[in-house]
Amino acid sequence: MTPGEAGVLALVAGSVFFSSVAVVGFARLPDAFARAHAASKSETLGALFGLAAAAVAFGPGNETVKLAMLAVFVLVTGPTAAHAIVRAATRAGATPWTRDEAGDGDAGDDNEAEDRSPGDGDEAGDEVESDGGER
Repeated sequence: MTPGEAGVLALVAGSVFFSSVAVVGFARLPDAFARAHAASKSETLGALFGLAAAAVAFGPGNETVKLAMLAVFVLVTGPTAAHAIVRAATRAGATPWTRDEAGDGDAGDDNEAEDRSPGDGDEAGDEVESDGGER
């Protein structure tokens, strides 16, 4: 096995690993916020490793330039799409998952504030002004 083949094999293994982590994240994570995190991090890395493996396999040339442009496209669009999805979910009224929603929290726990999602309760910072947020 040549060093180039070993490099391609290592990059493909990294691509498969990160893509698998993304798939597990999509299946196991509880809400759109956590799933968007899996998409923007793991799947972006998986795609970049796959593109890098193809670039190493092709060697220098026009194909590598095209793969580099695809890598830039993936770097820009993946996290941007995840941000847009999370923003749309927030505007639709979705709240992030907390331990209390899963039944894991303890009602008398001293760390109750950590288990709450933003906007729960009657804290002074939770009020939202109707005049555009200016106070």
